[in-house]
Amino acid sequence: MLSKNKKAITAIVTNDYFYQAVVLCRSIQRFEKKSDFILFVIGYDQKDTDYQQVGFTVLDAEKLFEEEELSWKQFLFQYPPKEAACALKPLALLHLLEKYEKVICLDTDMKLFGPLEAGWEGLEKADLSLTVHYHSPIPVGWCDEQFRLLVRLSGIFNSGYVGATTSGSDFLKWWWGQTKHNCITSIPHGIFSEQRWLDAAVGFVKRLHIMQDYSYNVGAWNFHERKLYKKEGCYFVNEEPLTLFHFAGFKRENNFPSKEKEEPLFFELFRNHEKELARGKKKVLEKKYPFHHFQDGERIDDSWRNWMRRGIPELEKIKDPFTLSRSVREEIEELMVKRSHQFRPKLDREV
Repeated sequence: MLSKNKKAITAIVTNDYFYQAVVLCRSIQRFEKKSDFILFVIGYDQKDTDYQQVGFTVLDAEKLFEEEELSWKQFLFQYPPKEAACALKPLALLHLLEKYEKVICLDTDMKLFGPLEAGWEGLEKADLSLTVHYHSPIPVGWCDEQFRLLVRLSGIFNSGYVGATTSGSDFLKWWWGQTKHNCITSIPHGIFSEQRWLDAAVGFVKRLHIMQDYSYNVGAWNFHERKLYKKEGCYFVNEEPLTLFHFAGFKRENNFPSKEKEEPLFFELFRNHEKELARGKKKVLEKKYPFHHFQDGERIDDSWRNWMRRGIPELEKIKDPFTLSRSVREEIEELMVKRSHQFRPKLDREV
């Protein structure tokens, strides 16, 4: 049954970054009063009172796996925290589109500075709405060369903003089919987490809305083409009020040598956001991500995550790999030493 409110905004976050999602939500509550906000938390604890006191809907991300053949623990075992959250974006969109006509998924390191009018309008006649990293390529020498190349190799679109309608479900199902096991970053294989898969939308989605509004998804990868200024306490970009800012990429200050003096307002926004996050973190209970270790306390290293993701037969039927005993782990490790480094029994696992 569709909700009376036809629009929703969603995000996925690990429990230890819940405070970051709260900052995003406060901006949504300010500018999107007619939209529901639903946050999915990995590592959700129903005893944690923070989730009941924030004034928006907080759900256990495990709820998304009620109809999945892959178990929740199998899925989580494959990925570090960030990749797990990113991989769930298409599944969260599919879940909410059973109730809402339009849903926008945002990264939690973003903040609204205005209503998402252009986004909702774009979805009126589209199945999917995306934002490109930039409309004009980053000039050589404008920033750190490694950063410039990384942005170019990370795909056409930035996955921090993805809007969808029910008619976009076929693409979302395909996208989930990729991120379920292939939400990794491997530039030589053409994979950049959940993001690079969005390139396929250009041919896959018949009614694709590519955001042309420069006030959306303003970030480190495009502020060479976005002129930011301030008027009467409000931020504007290229003559339009700023709508949505993405703070990823600013922490590495060496990405932009000397740019802070040339473009101080971008860094002012970043510094203010850092302060807001620090204040927000103090207001919630300390949370530790519960899926870093085996049940006996040993840290899960990347080898184990890759073996799970690749679908090695010894792990395929174990619904909760976190409970593997030390003796069983040693047996599997001995087997893997004898196998090729590139052993990949499941061909749908890209790397």
